[in-house]
Amino acid sequence: MSYEFPAWCQMQTALDNYAQDREAYLEAEVAKLGSDGERRLREFNDVADSLVKGVQNLTGADGLGSFVEVASNPASSMSKPYELLMEHVCITFGWEVMAILDTARERFTSLLFLLRDRKPCDKARVFLERVARCYLFGFDAECVVMCRATLDQEFGDQVVNDDQVSEWWNWYRTTEKGKKHPSKRPPYGQLWAQILAAEYAKMITTDGQIAADAVRDAGNKGVHQKPSRDDALERIGQTIKVLDALEAARHRREIGPIRPCWRA
Repeated sequence: MSYEFPAWCQMQTALDNYAQDREAYLEAEVAKLGSDGERRLREFNDVADSLVKGVQNLTGADGLGSFVEVASNPASSMSKPYELLMEHVCITFGWEVMAILDTARERFTSLLFLLRDRKPCDKARVFLERVARCYLFGFDAECVVMCRATLDQEFGDQVVNDDQVSEWWNWYRTTEKGKKHPSKRPPYGQLWAQILAAEYAKMITTDGQIAADAVRDAGNKGVHQKPSRDDALERIGQTIKVLDALEAARHRREIGPIRPCWRA
């Protein structure tokens, strides 16, 4: 047995054939009703497109009233309107899925090179799975936010504990930048502080701290300002770099205590 096209081409061909067969069938059915049937089919397709768009952005209800009217009218020429709508939805989303498949296929190799047997905490692992899925399927803005959430969970899992934050804070308050900080209490639980405390304790390098801050800043912008595509693959690489460093630090801590790097 052999086949002529790659898998995604066969999938696209099957979808295209189904869409064309459906269109031909409906056109033949409404042709029995003359010009009025053709008009009703065009109106139905317009309503279906409006509903698909409304569901995707959750801000519009154009066409909802018209569809309810069609669905509740036993004299309507569009029999089984909900089933027809679902077919329309499947075809519309099917083409979007085909585009997502192309994206995933192209991006798979990029993530393949980042694989290793890493062991983030359970909460971070759940977010890291979403990082990969978002990137594979082209949801770059969401991917960046998930990268930030992954680091938040990993740092929050006592990778950097309150004592280490306190040790860093005591030093930080002696610096010019630290003296200007409005709070006198150590910022426990704050990701920016945990990142700096980790770098202070040599759990991550200065480059690692810069990478973690880049992920944190990009994620904050995505949550508090506006979704941004940013450079998702770069943010994933930075996230992985920090996770691997923290895992190595956790391993060292199991062997012996991590001593803070006292600064002059």
